Amino acid sequence: MKNYFSLFVFVFAIVVHTIAPAGKLCAQKRDSLKVSKLDSVTVTAFQIKSPVELKRFSPGTHVISYSSEEVKRMQSASLADFIKAENAAYIKEYGRGMNAFLSIRGTSSSHTTIDWNGQNMSLPTMGQADLSHIPLYFFDAMDIHIGGASALYGDGSIGGTLRLKTGAKWERGHSGDVSLSAGSFGTLFTGATYRYSGRGVESRSSVLYNRALNNYSFENNTKPGRPREKLNNASLSNWGVLQELHIKAGGAGVVSASVMYMDFNREIQPSVSLNDRPESHNSIFDNNLKVSASLEGSSGKLSWRATTSYAHDMERYKEDTISASRFIANADIEYKKSIFSVRGGVNGEYISPDVKSYVADADERRAGAYIISRLDGGVVSASVGARYMYSSSGELPIMPLLNLRLRLPVGGGHSLHLRGSWSGNAKIPSLNDRYWGGNNIYLKSERSRSAEAGINWGWYRGRWSTSLFLTGYRSVVMDWIRWLPAGEVWRPRNIPEVLSRGLEAGADAEYSAEGMRISLKANYAFTDIRTVTPLWSEDPAKGEQLAYQPKHSWRAKVAAETGRVTFNVSLSHTGRRTTLDIYDILPSYTLTDFGVSLRGKVMGKEFVVGGMLKNIFNVSYQNVKFYAMPGINWIVNIQYRF
Repeated sequence: MKNYFSLFVFVFAIVVHTIAPAGKLCAQKRDSLKVSKLDSVTVTAFQIKSPVELKRFSPGTHVISYSSEEVKRMQSASLADFIKAENAAYIKEYGRGMNAFLSIRGTSSSHTTIDWNGQNMSLPTMGQADLSHIPLYFFDAMDIHIGGASALYGDGSIGGTLRLKTGAKWERGHSGDVSLSAGSFGTLFTGATYRYSGRGVESRSSVLYNRALNNYSFENNTKPGRPREKLNNASLSNWGVLQELHIKAGGAGVVSASVMYMDFNREIQPSVSLNDRPESHNSIFDNNLKVSASLEGSSGKLSWRATTSYAHDMERYKEDTISASRFIANADIEYKKSIFSVRGGVNGEYISPDVKSYVADADERRAGAYIISRLDGGVVSASVGARYMYSSSGELPIMPLLNLRLRLPVGGGHSLHLRGSWSGNAKIPSLNDRYWGGNNIYLKSERSRSAEAGINWGWYRGRWSTSLFLTGYRSVVMDWIRWLPAGEVWRPRNIPEVLSRGLEAGADAEYSAEGMRISLKANYAFTDIRTVTPLWSEDPAKGEQLAYQPKHSWRAKVAAETGRVTFNVSLSHTGRRTTLDIYDILPSYTLTDFGVSLRGKVMGKEFVVGGMLKNIFNVSYQNVKFYAMPGINWIVNIQYRF
């Protein structure tokens, strides 16, 4: 660990002393990005605005916002790759480009809501979203709301909420981009976007294609002598289209419609012990269709939004097909006067699955309503609210929310905020939990009570800006659903009580001079999550860290921008984890990446060429036991923006 830290500090020092003199001589005509910082949220360049942004009603929690510029830098990546690079939250992945599931504060992937403009991206059958299936290229910006917020976002937001954003820019004329990426192991990505914005209409059309052979070599730790082998049966390909249309409808607001279709063909990466057993290799096919329409507007003190959406998700494995259709409708209205805001809304949902293993008549109906108010007095900001939900599959408790933030009077370029939040959250069992292999009517909905407190400090003077945050939290989850062996089959069961507690910290420092900018970002998560009350008193897992949950994880990145050249070095550390066997330990690992990009002009339009060398020390590691991950690899990106 000391070697990595020393390397990082050394590179940062070299950047400062080498680039600083050169920066003064670099082109001064480049467009510099304006960065504004408010508490724990960083907003850069263009930000999609909405009259009913929900994060404003949670001043006591930590919300991380990623702007369009930050997203553009990794547009050929999946959402899983982006979060791994930018955030200390843990992602459990079964190989490069394979299944990847997000865990925030130690909770399961089904405890995090993935939302796109009001649509739930999770599969209703599994109750979770595979982040390797979500291409970053289609989205303009995102927010990650850390912590429980079911009162704001609905059931499932026990650990956190990730909100993906697209929308109109209303910049008159034609714009878009053409992107191409190529890299190790047969990796290829192509994407194109075209936008047209007129006086009252804007259209956005995007298409992408992605593939990877994933034939990298790995160390087979299940064979004598740990020989190196080439990975078999791990290729993937997918393509997708996104079409959006926005029309200004006068005093009614803006009418928007969108269609997204994704098609996946992926081989299932075998465990290393089965790598040379072709008779055990299989593939899986998925396609996802999402259609939505909305009306969003404001007048005086009122703002409103109404949305309706349809989603169809299908997965085929061998001869089995699992599919589900989902219809969602939401309506929200907000009243704002001076420092006071109140918002309320209603929602309805209907899910119709088509799964042979389910019992007959497994359709599900859900409905809910919420109300939340906010007081923003400058020195004191507070919010209070609650949500109620009905489900045909089981009862849910009222989900309350309380937030408080204090701005302490400090001067000298400093800002200091204290914040706190308390929430009650819930999660309806997924369709697989409820109906796979029978009608599991004994299952209860998962419930949690979460509390957190934190501090945000910032200092801005001249060419320097610095911000720090620290959060401590405690969350008790009751009736946590886990699949456990019951004779020769597995059945879902409710674990009576699981306790999650920990610390999160982050730092962001930036130095800007004429023609140069140097930044250092770091974030850390300490996660202690364990079973307090197991199903059986003699369960050896009682009091132990849950499987595949690292106690320590951190990310750090130093970047330098001078003239038209930007380069960065980043480190990511994942701590030791247990497998399902609490005595089986997977070692920790630290990965180091180096990247560089060059911006230029072609026919007066922006042209960006970049490259990244990943895992430059060729670390051999496994994120999930017996699933190989790649060693040193590279990727080159080219993007033309018009």
